[in-house]
Amino acid sequence: MATWNADKPAVGNQVSADIPDIEENFQELHDVITAITNGTLGTTTAANFQVDSVSTPAIWLERARFEYKDADEIYIHAGAYHHVGTVSQVVYWSSKLTSDIGTPSASDWYYLYIDDSAVVTLGTNLLTTDQLLWSNTEPSWSETKHGWYSGEDKCIFAVLTDGSGNITEFFHNGDNVWFADQVTVRANAVVATDWSDEITLSMPVFARRASVTFVWAYINAAIGLKWRTEGQTGTTGHFACLPIDADVTQIGSTKTVIASSNLKIDIAEASASNNTCYAYQNNWYFPTGV
Repeated sequence: MATWNADKPAVGNQVSADIPDIEENFQELHDVITAITNGTLGTTTAANFQVDSVSTPAIWLERARFEYKDADEIYIHAGAYHHVGTVSQVVYWSSKLTSDIGTPSASDWYYLYIDDSAVVTLGTNLLTTDQLLWSNTEPSWSETKHGWYSGEDKCIFAVLTDGSGNITEFFHNGDNVWFADQVTVRANAVVATDWSDEITLSMPVFARRASVTFVWAYINAAIGLKWRTEGQTGTTGHFACLPIDADVTQIGSTKTVIASSNLKIDIAEASASNNTCYAYQNNWYFPTGV
């Protein structure tokens, strides 16, 4: 590589004095571009980027596309992640992987991790399924690592198991993961007026946003239904369903909601009635850092 000369050219300098430095700067840029194109930039290529500090911000990400395969396996399409583990580096794979969840417990969330110890043993950043780990241990957010981690293992996905311990069918596109079948998150019941009715959403611990369909049934009062993030300061919230009456006795409305860190939202009606609500969750969204 050539030498990079900062602040060259400079307005106050003689042109003749700056020309050699300018030439070196152009050569430096040429060398970098050529090395990236040829994949020979060593530890600074997109596919092999290492940094010295474990606190270096996440600098490059290509989230994999995850695909349901069967009751105990998923497909993981090509992806790249900044993994701040024993070594802080971009790890990647360039083919479709098949990952087996093993024998999970029933009705639980299982998280897919980049297994730090397996990456260290491998000794390279081109990973296979052997460097991925399933666990029902929940990750936690790390400000210094800029991601969701369990120890040195970086979380990249999650699946829900059903009552038989099988992976619940899903569809993933971008930051959106849809359940194949809607999930009932509230049985039909009368709603309180004081935000004391909570709905716990079905999604990974790292998620906050989801699509929820509210069904609002008229019994004896022409009023609306509202939702809010659990524990928020504001008392007005947002309309989940507009007012209904004796002529329109039931309506459904799908809303994108933001849950609390407890994965909960609150619902309330404007005044006391015998009107009832039930709710279904359709999906969950990837957050920042996953």
